[in-house]
Amino acid sequence: MNVLKPINTENTVKQTVIRQYRATANSSLDHKLPRPPKEGWVRTIRKALGMSGTQLADRLGLSRNRISVLERKEAEGDVTLTQLRELAEQLNCDLTYALIPRKPIEEIIEDRATEIAIQSLDTNSQNMFLEAQSIDKEAQTRLMEQIKKDIIASGGRILWRKY
Repeated sequence: MNVLKPINTENTVKQTVIRQYRATANSSLDHKLPRPPKEGWVRTIRKALGMSGTQLADRLGLSRNRISVLERKEAEGDVTLTQLRELAEQLNCDLTYALIPRKPIEEIIEDRATEIAIQSLDTNSQNMFLEAQSIDKEAQTRLMEQIKKDIIASGGRILWRKY
């Protein structure tokens, strides 16, 4: 009698969710954002609108000095998202916030798996050398590819452990 094994829906759902996360992260790859202006976006937009620092301060219920501090902090990269959102609102702008991967998520994962495989092989090769059991380059390459595949297949947190 042939008994069907139950489908592990937890893994299937988890893999589907991971694929969706990867697709979302990879969707931002094509977006090239402009470099922030030297004096920051807030001051640049404010000046482009012909708005004085005092006028922006009045709109936010802050002092002119506080606006200067916020503009300086923004240019230095030391302003909070909440502060930027409030400033953007008064400048009739939308605040956009994004982390854009430098390359596709799959490549980042493969690069990390390669690092781990190399470290693992180096450690094992040293032990094997000490025991006079070293393997040739071709076998090392096959072994490294297998280690990479295993690491990628296991996925998740194993990729980001400290080794």
